[in-house]
Amino acid sequence: MITRPKKKFMPYLVMGLLLFYAGHWVMKLFQEAPKGDALIDPLGLSRFDWMSQHYQDKSWLDLSFTLPSLYLGGIGFAVVLFHYLKRTPTGVYRVGEEHGSARFATTSEMKTFEDSDVDNNMIFTQNAKMGLFNKRMPFHRQINKNALVVGGTGDWKTRSFVKPNLLQLNSSFITTDTKGLIVHEVGHALEKAGYEIKVFNLLDFTNSDQFNVFHYMTKETDIDKVAEAIVQATKKSDNSGEDFWAQAEMLLMRALIGFLYFDSQWRGFTPNLAQVAELIRVMNRQDPKRPSVLERLFDELDEQIPNNYAVKQWKLFNKNFTGETRNSVSAIASARFSVFDHDDVKQLIMRDTLEIETWQLKKVAVFIHIPETDKAYQFLSALLFQTIFETNIRVADSLIMGEHPTHQLDQMLHLQIYSDEVAQVGKIPLLPEVMSVIRSREISVKLMIQSISQLQELYGEKNTKTIINNCGAILYLGTNDEDTLKWLSTRSGKQTINDRDSSRSYGQYGSSTVQEKKIARDLMTPHEISTVPIDSALLFLSRQNVYKDKKYDLATHPRFIDHANSPLDKDNWYTYQKQMMVEQQNEKPDEGETYFANLSDDTQHKALTGDEMSIRTDNGVEAYRQNHQTTE
Repeated sequence: MITRPKKKFMPYLVMGLLLFYAGHWVMKLFQEAPKGDALIDPLGLSRFDWMSQHYQDKSWLDLSFTLPSLYLGGIGFAVVLFHYLKRTPTGVYRVGEEHGSARFATTSEMKTFEDSDVDNNMIFTQNAKMGLFNKRMPFHRQINKNALVVGGTGDWKTRSFVKPNLLQLNSSFITTDTKGLIVHEVGHALEKAGYEIKVFNLLDFTNSDQFNVFHYMTKETDIDKVAEAIVQATKKSDNSGEDFWAQAEMLLMRALIGFLYFDSQWRGFTPNLAQVAELIRVMNRQDPKRPSVLERLFDELDEQIPNNYAVKQWKLFNKNFTGETRNSVSAIASARFSVFDHDDVKQLIMRDTLEIETWQLKKVAVFIHIPETDKAYQFLSALLFQTIFETNIRVADSLIMGEHPTHQLDQMLHLQIYSDEVAQVGKIPLLPEVMSVIRSREISVKLMIQSISQLQELYGEKNTKTIINNCGAILYLGTNDEDTLKWLSTRSGKQTINDRDSSRSYGQYGSSTVQEKKIARDLMTPHEISTVPIDSALLFLSRQNVYKDKKYDLATHPRFIDHANSPLDKDNWYTYQKQMMVEQQNEKPDEGETYFANLSDDTQHKALTGDEMSIRTDNGVEAYRQNHQTTE
């Protein structure tokens, strides 16, 4: 309990002595005043008139005490002593804040978070902006740049938040786009400012940059990260039943991805995920007495690189899963990788043109087009995001430590990730942990959701809290989700208001009463939040009161002149043509990824049944080796 300090006696003693002497002096002056006629002035009021006219004639120092002067002086001293001894409450009183101190933040308070250079700000609302670079801000205004944006369909997430911030041109950008429109609308402005534009297009595979995760695997532990990203991205829950199959599939993925990782090192080729599907197809034995093609390949790898991680995982998988369980795990993996039966998808991951390791070294704008309803490729988008985090954290650390071979720390760019429709991306492994460490690497994430339940479904309730706690800003644009509205109402806090109750009774002895008291009230109830006007927003900055303002009007941005509203805007509508398929049609096809598809059943049977035939000398498998003697 917080109490006030104990009263000091000395000030009261001094005040008491002063009042004692003042009482004594006044009484002596009264005694010196002449008495009037008792018949005319029975109360002696004339003596007070005399005192008011002659008080200056009396010396201020009079130490000749009389009984009446001591009596009046004692009364003065007693009054002060009474106030000293009077018991006063020892608690702390906050007048007007008895039940809560929540209030709306002011525009002037929001202005203190802005950078003096308008281009270095993140835009939240029409009047609320925040400096992107903490090193340019006062210490007490340094907030992490992760943000959570809550908004349903049609709540202007893209128009009032994403596109205005892209037009700031103050960092490298990664933007997810389920419609594939944003790149056309702001691409001209970005290219005009010198940005290199890349597109990973899961809507139109033939017009896309290419992403090969093996290009970014630099150490053995990356095998686990890739396998986990693939499996966890589409995992729906953490119940024990589903977790069993997820762990089983992950063990198989580690073995197969690890095989390609190690095999490519000594064979000198660049593998890709499509080859995992080919390995799965020859995983099971055609003859129970003879090893399968995949078993022979693992045996050969074990001879070349003894006791490697991939072989260990393969042996562990074979030891723990047999019969129907093994077939079920194989079927799950086959279904996932069946997407690579499409030639367009296979070409998408054949090589790498994204160059993720350069995104904090030069200005790059990356647009990731993700289907709104088709989740078949969700594991690819989740794998891409994990690779983005892993790669850029590694690059940032090398710059911070002064170990980067070509660039210095002062050349590192901030990387902003605008993840619209988080549910469409899939579960990104270790996202809660990543969001807590990327601040120092000049990386920030802006997650856009329709409700809190979307995050909880992907990451669970505990991890959702961690993600939210690592967001320096929460921007509310609209929602109908009850739980989200209650959470935001709680975040807005409680205020103290005056409440008046009045009552009146009628009858022979009618009466009325009025009672006033102070009570607590939510600054904004869930209903009030849900009915915020369509053009308004709420901004919750870390350790600040909620700020209510108009959503940002894109048309007021200084660079809106370079923004395209439709294809009719020929000057600003950005178009791109990735030459992936054109180039590959002009080149000799890379047949490495199609080896197992081209390997006939007869050849496989010969390899498995020939008494003197080994997998290394079989013509079909040797063709596989020859076709893999390629580089990127």
